[in-house]
Amino acid sequence: MDRENILLEYIKQELLRGRKGDLKVEDDLLSNGIIDSLGILQMVAFIEERFHIQVPDEDVVFENFQSVKVLSDYLAQY
Repeated sequence: MDRENILLEYIKQELLRGRKGDLKVEDDLLSNGIIDSLGILQMVAFIEERFHIQVPDEDVVFENFQSVKVLSDYLAQY
């Protein structure tokens, strides 16, 4: 399973908890209320555990978590 699909599944199971099942990689996670500051911290913990990528504090900004696509592109740097 590729990184985008892993992130999508995590968001659907842990953050959405059945609220919206039709999530796409381009969907704006912030504007649609799918993720908030607490959700970002949960995502960081998941990313660090699942992908063994240390996300620096200065990179924990809304811009890097705008969508699954943006997040996946950011993680591709590592």
